[in-house]
Amino acid sequence: MEKIKQFYKESPEKFYLIVLGILSLVFLFLGIGSYPLVDVDETRYAVMSRDLLGHNWNFLMLNGVPFIEKPPLYFWFTALSIKLFGFHEWAIRLPMSILAIITVFSTYFVGKKVKSSRLGFYAAIVLLTNVFFVMLTRVAIIDMVFTAFLTWTIYCGLLTDFVQDKYKKYLWWGFYLFASFAFLAKGLLAIVFPVAIIGIRRLLRKDVKEIFRPVNILPGIILFLLINIPWHLAMYNEYGFDFIWTYFILHHFERLVDADALGKTRPFLYFVPVFLVGFLPWSIHFIGAIIDFVKKKLYKDDLILFWGIYFVVIFGLFSIASGKLPTYVLPCVPAASFMVAEFILERNKKWLTIPVSVSIVALIGAIIALKTIVYHGGMSELVDYSKIAQNSKYHLITYNMPVKPSIFLNYKKDYADLILEDNISELKDAVKRNKDVLLIVKNKNMINSPNNSYVESNFLIVKTGKKYSLYKLK
Repeated sequence: MEKIKQFYKESPEKFYLIVLGILSLVFLFLGIGSYPLVDVDETRYAVMSRDLLGHNWNFLMLNGVPFIEKPPLYFWFTALSIKLFGFHEWAIRLPMSILAIITVFSTYFVGKKVKSSRLGFYAAIVLLTNVFFVMLTRVAIIDMVFTAFLTWTIYCGLLTDFVQDKYKKYLWWGFYLFASFAFLAKGLLAIVFPVAIIGIRRLLRKDVKEIFRPVNILPGIILFLLINIPWHLAMYNEYGFDFIWTYFILHHFERLVDADALGKTRPFLYFVPVFLVGFLPWSIHFIGAIIDFVKKKLYKDDLILFWGIYFVVIFGLFSIASGKLPTYVLPCVPAASFMVAEFILERNKKWLTIPVSVSIVALIGAIIALKTIVYHGGMSELVDYSKIAQNSKYHLITYNMPVKPSIFLNYKKDYADLILEDNISELKDAVKRNKDVLLIVKNKNMINSPNNSYVESNFLIVKTGKKYSLYKLK
């Protein structure tokens, strides 16, 4: 212990980097392949990424149907990882892990540049140990890709105030470069958030003209267009107005103003409890940071005010939007991490060590819980049944149950018939179209189904699980 203390006194920055490296491996990398993929989004996106291999990477497909509601960057990263390392849980989650770790270290270096290495270290620690950031790194969905590139975009915009004039143009070009990739990860929010956050900062500093200097903005816009036009143009050429309607109008603007059709409408204050739970074990620190911000008038500090603007813009716009899901506020976490880091700097480093210890214990518990939920939630049964269908080369039908993408982890035929309701006509039609059929049903739904007798008389039971059963056509 004395040697560690001595090393810290002699080389604090090396100490910070080593600690961040070790904690990043523990929280954001180790064990990412130790539990199955999780329905619905992770399994669905993994299958779609796998299916890009050998096909045109511009056009996403799900069960033989064009999937045009999401941009492609997440799927490109995941497909590349699958191509290099195979279709494994750890390979599917690896791109998220890499992006998260880079975001942690970039947070450290930004904090070091704008104030001190200690601020950067505290912010990075808070970032990599909160529930939101850890769990959304370990479950591979789109939000981490967007958060990483959006964070780097905003960091570049901030750092333009902390470098010599001759280097500013490079940071502005980085601003547009990262915004370009954020756009390919999530769409229009990649423009709205950084423009609003950096724009407000510039307005308050009375230096808006810096944004519009030709040497900053013209190369940036050209770079943005060069990166984004090819995919959008390819999609429009392939799908025409359907792409414009589904991608831009339905999943951008309607999600903002009226998400009833998507089933994602939530009240205005929905994200308050979501964030406070997701930001554990740092939520109390975050509340303390807000109280200090007001009581001690910390908003007079230009940098602390920026962290507040950064958080409020993202959190506020997502709260105003009609469509809400818990993962949406992940991009707020880097800003909140800096707010907490500033709070800890004003207090004592003991405020840092206890939550980190709690996070390590919580991480182990969460992985165990996730395994339990997956295996006892019936997903493992679906994966098993789909493997039987693939090996036997039978056509697969699911009946009277929601879409569960986990059936496609092993089942690699062109499509399966996914019958969502208790519609016996659809089932009969699907059976007529295919000679050899395997049928998956949810046990609870079939017990109460008036069509249970048809299934029992026309199919033989192959396997009965706790939640799902597999039948074979007689």
